[in-house]
Amino acid sequence: MRKDIFERIRTIEDLPTLPSVATEVLSLAQSPEVSIRQLSETIHQDPPLATKVLKMANSVFYRRSPQPVDTLHNAIILMGLTQIINITTSISIMSSLPRDSSEEESIRKHYWNHSVATGLIARILDRKLGMRSKGREFVGGLLHDIGKIILDAYFHEDFMEAHTLSIAQHRSIHQIEKEVCGTTHMDIGFYLAQKWNLPPYLSDIILWHHTPSKASFPDITSLISIANQLAKAKELSCGGDSMSFILSDEDSWNILKERGYPVDDLDLERITFEMDALGDEVTHYISTVSDSTPTE
Repeated sequence: MRKDIFERIRTIEDLPTLPSVATEVLSLAQSPEVSIRQLSETIHQDPPLATKVLKMANSVFYRRSPQPVDTLHNAIILMGLTQIINITTSISIMSSLPRDSSEEESIRKHYWNHSVATGLIARILDRKLGMRSKGREFVGGLLHDIGKIILDAYFHEDFMEAHTLSIAQHRSIHQIEKEVCGTTHMDIGFYLAQKWNLPPYLSDIILWHHTPSKASFPDITSLISIANQLAKAKELSCGGDSMSFILSDEDSWNILKERGYPVDDLDLERITFEMDALGDEVTHYISTVSDSTPTE
């Protein structure tokens, strides 16, 4: 058992840092008096980031007008401050995490496929349950497993051992991680979230998406927990977590039910049908974020 991995994480000098513009955007998000002009000018300080945010605003995920959105100012007006802050946060974090190497390409591809799929499924559920998370559900789904990237990048052999055992033993990867690495991707991800000063709801999702009853933000954490399970059920997974389960037996399901959300009214057959179309959307999202070519 490698009990020293978490302590070694703390001493890694090249551990990813959040770009200064993203940090400033997150700081502005805490201000009740943030203006469109402030947010636009802040994002423009990082031209590649501004290009990607504008490109995403024009993508099929967010575009709300038949006319192209040609400036960040207009994007913020059309989509709102919260959505632009969410988009900026997700793009910044995706860009900051370690890149694939040829050896790691397969596992990283599965990771991002699962993460984007979880965000998209969370968006479907959020709409159907009337939770009105304002895009936070997508960001939460996208980032819930960021600790896996850190484990894979800095402790690749240990992580791959956990990944292989998880598949072979049909056990959740976080259980195997604890045995092999002495820590979990949730703990590592939470440490990174604290280091980056991410919003509390994101830290909560990252740490508690497997046990939402412990979360300080149980609504959105439970939503991500369910979306995570459904992504695994569609084999959009990153490990041996695609085990059978009954949603109505899940803590996350019962938490939302107790908090008044109409989970029993969900048409799971319809949701499954909608999930079947997610493959192209996942690919499109990843290519949109990865490609810095300006939108015409």
